[in-house]
Amino acid sequence: MAHQISNFLNGDFSKSVYVQRARDLVPELRKRSEKQWHHPRVLDETIADMQEAGFFQMLQPRRWGGGETTPIESFEVASILAEGEPSVGWVLGVVGIHAYHLAFFSERAQEEVWGRNTKTLISSPYAPGKAVRVDGGYLLSGRWSFSSGSDHCDWTFLGGNVEGEEHGSTAKMSGLPAFTFLLPRSDYELVHNWNVHGLRSTGSNDLIVKDVFIPEHRALLWEQVLTNSAPGQLKNNGLLYKLPFFQIFSRATQPPAALGALKGMVQSFIDFNAGKVSRHGVHIGQNPQATLVVAESLSRVEEMKSQVYKNYARVIAEVEGGTSVPMDDRRQFRFQASQIGPRCAKYANELYRITGGNAIYEDQAFGRFLNDLMAIQTHQLCNYQLHANAWAGTLLGYEEAARNYHA
Repeated sequence: MAHQISNFLNGDFSKSVYVQRARDLVPELRKRSEKQWHHPRVLDETIADMQEAGFFQMLQPRRWGGGETTPIESFEVASILAEGEPSVGWVLGVVGIHAYHLAFFSERAQEEVWGRNTKTLISSPYAPGKAVRVDGGYLLSGRWSFSSGSDHCDWTFLGGNVEGEEHGSTAKMSGLPAFTFLLPRSDYELVHNWNVHGLRSTGSNDLIVKDVFIPEHRALLWEQVLTNSAPGQLKNNGLLYKLPFFQIFSRATQPPAALGALKGMVQSFIDFNAGKVSRHGVHIGQNPQATLVVAESLSRVEEMKSQVYKNYARVIAEVEGGTSVPMDDRRQFRFQASQIGPRCAKYANELYRITGGNAIYEDQAFGRFLNDLMAIQTHQLCNYQLHANAWAGTLLGYEEAARNYHA
């Protein structure tokens, strides 16, 4: 593992079959990009390509047919796919992290999802709904929004609190719902209301649940996940499932999708402009605005990726027996990741501006990339002020700064 991590930190993914498969798929994603933009969910043929490559199973246990790889490798794959189509990288991040989460559930729940088909996919969201405890389980009702990739999933995770009950100081302090509930597709209604300006192809629909019974084995307390006492960890006891959960979960979607989208937009700019000469006889390569924004964008992508991978390496080393990572450092890691979406959007806006009038045509990719990046940065995990408060607030001696926050 240490040798593999060292290679990744040096930018060497040559031994990763997943990364090579992702790079091979990007040209096809670019060909499908305009069609994909007008489609309210990821194209079926793209999902099939991703399933064949095993992308959704990268963080899934080996014992259930998964790759059980490192978060560095899965992050790199999501970022590469987003170069071709940001919505694809986003959906991979969302749905792929659910395979990771299911590994913490009871063995019976894992068997129900993966027993017949190890490539079964799970959607979410985790926003808290209301549940009532009954004999043998819970009754759940409510409406949940932003269920990315839901059209392609046969199960879903939904957050919920049980009326009249409180569970665990760790989860409560983190502002999380007490439970994550696992439901089959027959137990919820999909509402196709994803009519948006950015990330249009993520199919992030609403889900409606009406008095559905959730058996006890399909409910998992966040407290168990955060304290490494989840039932699934008895058999899924590899290094991946011992890592601090939110160090993996919190950067599975927004950061790689943003980094890939910015890099993809830069490549579109290069492809469109390379070799062009203005009417004044100035080569595009002599335009200081063009050279600076291309150089800065590509450099910042590599810098931000390197920081994420360095941070991953530190938490991996901790689990492998190295030096413990202090909570202040973990909060710093969360802050650094939260800035990625807004920083990428800033550079994308400048790229769009200097492209000129050509950028506004629908047959060009510039506007699609820009809209996707504007959408990515609105996610709550990109609220870098919140993460700055939790990290720097504690450094400044404000003891309450990290309340309702988990790193």
